[in-house]
Amino acid sequence: MTAATLLLEFRSEFASPPARVFAALTEADLLAHWLCDDAESEALVGGRVTLRWSGPDASPQPFEGHWVVFQRPFSCAFDGGHAGYPDRNAGRVGFELAAAAAGTVLFTRHRMPQRPDYEPIAERYRAAWPRALARLATLLEAAPVEPAR
Repeated sequence: MTAATLLLEFRSEFASPPARVFAALTEADLLAHWLCDDAESEALVGGRVTLRWSGPDASPQPFEGHWVVFQRPFSCAFDGGHAGYPDRNAGRVGFELAAAAAGTVLFTRHRMPQRPDYEPIAERYRAAWPRALARLATLLEAAPVEPAR
C-alpha cells in the first residue's frame, strides 16, 4: 500500500452470531453465494483466496490474493488483484466483526491507493459493495451458515 490510501467503508448489522458471519466471509462455498460466482479460500494467514465472476461485465481474469489477517471470528483481510488493476493491485479488503445484542455488526473496509487511476475502480466498488452486502444479508437470513471447524 502507498502512503495515501482511499478508503471505502460500510457498516452492516446481521441477526447472526459473529461465527456465522465470519464463516460467510471466509469459506469458499459461502463466498460464492454472495460475493462472487466461484471461490477458493485457504482460510488462514498467508492462505490463497481466488474469486471469479462470470457475468457479462465480469473480468475474465480471477481475483487472486492472500489472507493477510485472519483472527476467527472477529477480523480478516485479504490483498490481491489481477492484471486488470493498476500494478495488479485491487487493494485490501478487511472485515471487522463485533458481537451485538441482536447479532453482529460488520465493518467492511476496502483500501486502495489514492491515485487518479484508481478513482474509476473506487466508483465501481462504491456501488458494488452495498449490493454484495445485501446478498450477504440474504444468505445469512435464508439458512443457517455453519462455521468450519
